[in-house]
Amino acid sequence: MSMLWSHPYMLTSSIRIITGHLKGRKIPTLQGQGIRPTSLRSREALFSMLGSIIPGASVADLFAGSGSIGLEALSRGAAKALFVEQNTEAGQTLEKTLRQFNLASQSRVLIQDVTLAIKNPLLVGWQPFDVLYFDPPYRFEHSHQLLMQIANTDLVAKTGHIIYEHFAKMTPPASLGPWGLTRTAKYGDTALTFYRQESHPDIASSVQA
Repeated sequence: MSMLWSHPYMLTSSIRIITGHLKGRKIPTLQGQGIRPTSLRSREALFSMLGSIIPGASVADLFAGSGSIGLEALSRGAAKALFVEQNTEAGQTLEKTLRQFNLASQSRVLIQDVTLAIKNPLLVGWQPFDVLYFDPPYRFEHSHQLLMQIANTDLVAKTGHIIYEHFAKMTPPASLGPWGLTRTAKYGDTALTFYRQESHPDIASSVQA
């Protein structure tokens, strides 16, 4: 989920975790101008493609919002998840949700701008991540620049995956330094673009059915 941090919001509804040991548990969602939860269809497709990569993985959920991506990963057996969300209320709500789900020992929430968080010693101490999910607001003007910064760090394992959620009509970067675009899948107005280091295979060939 992405949000435009300057706008107020209300906790008015929830979405459910799709599967795993937390299947059916409700995640508080946000309502207000600029709020864009990742759709159920996109989440289902994402985790279907990631498949056997998730169990035991270390996951980073950037521009986390409600944390639905990282929470779904933890439910499906990820070893740990780190969430970055700048909005204080959203970050505190996510921390509460993690405690309620008994996931505090497997997770951390950084309530901080992503551009600063990628240099935060706490986040750096959790690297390398096997999966980094990047879901900025569609109007965020520096997405490609920030992705390039991330790609030029050691945040993601060389065998890992960078996944960029963006507006379907927008053209994503063809490469991020050594990270090549392997596929873009579109679901309505949403697109998921996958990057891997060029010495490693496409996600389709690395996921077991």
